[in-house]
Parts: sequence; structure tokens; C-alpha cells
Amino acid sequence: MNKRWHLMFGVVVLLAGYSSAQANTTALGLTLGQTTLNQFTKAWPSAQHEGRSKWGEGDIYSIPTNELVLEGIKNNAVIFNKAGRVTAVVIDIDKNKFDQMHQMLSQKYTVRKHNISVVGDKYARYENDNDVIELDAPHLSTEMTLTYSEKMFQEAYLKKSAEQLDKR
Repeated sequence: MNKRWHLMFGVVVLLAGYSSAQANTTALGLTLGQTTLNQFTKAWPSAQHEGRSKWGEGDIYSIPTNELVLEGIKNNAVIFNKAGRVTAVVIDIDKNKFDQMHQMLSQKYTVRKHNISVVGDKYARYENDNDVIELDAPHLSTEMTLTYSEKMFQEAYLKKSAEQLDKR
């Protein structure tokens, strides 16, 4: 009986570790809300500082695209919050990878919304706990944008964008 209890305890611990590992949203090896600026600059020493974020109130960096494993990346931005943790990762990538990316993301995250037409814009939104992942491929563009962000960042982004529109 004692061995059986230890075995069950081990399985529960393993499953708990697995489910918590699944809960983290990670892009380019960076975990939203967890990876610090110090960890980032050690992992990507050639990253370029691009300024400060008006949405997350932290630094923005870009990683040289030739150093990234994912093929077809045109641009990227790693955005930190004022606490110095990654709050968003934005990647511009070849639009022809939409179906491949959508399939991969829908297996990993919960699909909340999608509009995938043969002709026209393609869009999908996924959620993972307090994070949002969006894949947006405008019809007449050759690129699409893949955004990983904390919900707090997205709310701040939408609020600032609305304020800017109101000022016009």
C-alpha cells in the first residue's frame, strides 16, 4: 500500500508540473510575465534597444532576425513592462505561413475567435490563462503579425490607441 501511495503521489506531482508548464505562454524562448530584462539581455546580447513602450512603460528590444530559428521572420519586438518583465512579443512573418502557424497555435492554446477565408483577411485569436495570442494576416499584405501579450498589456494598448484616435 505504501508503494502505491508513493506512485500516485509521484504521478500527481508530475501532472501538476506538466500542467503548470503548459500554463506559461512562451515565444522565442521568452515567457510572458516571467522573463526579466536581465535574463533577456544575457540570452540575446546582440538585441537592439528600440526605445520605451508607451503601453507597457518598459523597454522595447528587437532581436536580429538572422539569429532566430523560425524561418520567414521580417521584424520583431520584445516589449517589457515597467517591472522589467516581458509583457509582449510581436513578430512580423511571411503571410504564407498562416495555416502552419494557426495549426500549431490551435493545438497549444484555446482558440477564441477565428476568421480564416480563402480570399481576404485571415485572423485568429487564442487565449492562455491571462495571455492573448493573435495571428493577423491582412489580405493585401505579404506579411502577417503574430502577437503574444499579457491581457494587461493588450488592454493598455487598446486604451492608448483609443485615446490617440479621440485626439484626432
